[in-house]
Amino acid sequence: MRLTRAGVVALMPAVLLCTMVAGCTNGGSPPEALPSPSSTDSAAAKRVWGEANTRAEATQAIIAGKWLSSDTAARACGGGVQWVVNRLGPGTDPGQRDALLGDIEAYWRSLGWKPTRSDFPGDAPGQQTRYPAGGLFKDGFFAEFRTTKYGSTLQIQTPCTPGDVDQLNREKYGERHTNTPPDIPGASSTPLAP
Repeated sequence: MRLTRAGVVALMPAVLLCTMVAGCTNGGSPPEALPSPSSTDSAAAKRVWGEANTRAEATQAIIAGKWLSSDTAARACGGGVQWVVNRLGPGTDPGQRDALLGDIEAYWRSLGWKPTRSDFPGDAPGQQTRYPAGGLFKDGFFAEFRTTKYGSTLQIQTPCTPGDVDQLNREKYGERHTNTPPDIPGASSTPLAP
């Protein structure tokens, strides 16, 4: 299945809402979510971003098709830095969705995450799996995969990790991916802005 322009438009409000969630917390820390280095150098933050990116790419690989990276720049958090790894991908067939979500949930459970699946209504109804089930952990971490027949979104917000936000943004560290648009008829080569 291909990500359509309508699918991107339908999923963008969910992407924006999830990236703006900052005051909601679930308390506690996710078991074996992402490493929490004690170092104050930016190398620690880079390792955490790399882990999140690796886990996002492994999740993306479960849903065949092209994906678009729309990751945020480094941003300040509680004395450290964090990113939201945002990915936009192809839609899923409702008849195959349970199996695909089951595969994603099995992978996430292998990381020590405890995903919760739910349906969402609307003009483009679909399903999501999320860890934690709502909000985010005290360190800022959450992971969410949402999918409809038009498109899918994947977000992993890294835990707040020691690092230099300004240095990381000067390096454009979180922008290492080339945003190659999926096969959308009439789409330009300009990537979507985060």
